[in-house]
Amino acid sequence: MRSTSALALMMASLAVGALSACSDDGDTGGDTDGGTLPGTDGGTGGTGNGKCPANAIICENFDNGQNGWKTPDEEHNATIAIDGTRTRSGSGALHVVTEAGHNEFPLGAEEDPQTIAHLRKDIPTFGTVLYARAYVYLNRAAPQDVMGTYFILFSPKEGSFGGIELQGMINGGFALDDWSGIEGTGWNLQDPVKVKTSPNQWNCIEWGVQRAKATDTTGHAQVWVNGAQAFDFPNVGMRPFSNFAVGYGFVHPHGDSASETWIDDLAVATERIGCE
Repeated sequence: MRSTSALALMMASLAVGALSACSDDGDTGGDTDGGTLPGTDGGTGGTGNGKCPANAIICENFDNGQNGWKTPDEEHNATIAIDGTRTRSGSGALHVVTEAGHNEFPLGAEEDPQTIAHLRKDIPTFGTVLYARAYVYLNRAAPQDVMGTYFILFSPKEGSFGGIELQGMINGGFALDDWSGIEGTGWNLQDPVKVKTSPNQWNCIEWGVQRAKATDTTGHAQVWVNGAQAFDFPNVGMRPFSNFAVGYGFVHPHGDSASETWIDDLAVATERIGCE
C-alpha cells in the first residue's frame, strides 16, 4: 500500500536538492552505531524526558510558520497549513483537513482518489537508529479498512529508492507500510491491539526505526502511545533514508474520507525522546 504521495516527495527532493535540518550539528549522529538492536524491547529504559535532545535533527513546535518545511508538490484532495486553530503548546500546530467523498473503488473512478498531505524535510542519511515523536489530535479514527499515514521515511536515491510509513487504524492500533522493495518485507499490522490512540484528545506518538548495522537491509520499527509500547514491527526494509515527512491522510480511501488532524511538538533524533 505504497503512499504515492511519497513519489511526489521524491521528485521534489531530486529537483530542489537537500534541505537543511533544524539541528545546528548538521549530520551529527546520523550514522551512529548506537541504539537498540533488532529483536529487543528498545526504549523501555532511558526513555527521555520528552524534551527535544540537544543534538536533535528536528525540533518543531510549528510556532514559526513554514520554518524550512516544504509543502506538498501535488494536491491530493487535502489541505495542510500551520495555524492556531488547535494547539498543544504555543501559537501554532500543523493542521490537515482531508476532503469527503473520495473513493479509489471502482478502480479508475477517480484520477487521484487519495486524500493525504504531508510536510517534509531532508535529514542526515539514516544510519542505525532514528526516533520521531509528535503529539497528534484526530477528530476521528481512520475509516474502516483504511489506514491514516502519520510519518514517512524514504530514500529518493537512484538504486536505493523506497520507504516506510507509520499508519493508524480504525481500532486505534497501527500498521507499518513498507515499500522499501527489500525481499521478505511488506505491510505489517499491529496484533494484538492493547495500546492504542484515541480520537478527540492529544496522543503522544513515538516511532523508532532501528537496524544493527548501517549496511543492513532489514531491521525493526517500534511505536509507543503516551509512553507505552504498542508494537514492535519485525522484518522492516531499510534504505539510506534521507527524507522525513509528517502529516496525515488516506492513500486508499473508500468514500468515507473526511478528517481533521492537528500535529504539534514534533521532534526527530537519534535517541528516544519520550513524552512530556
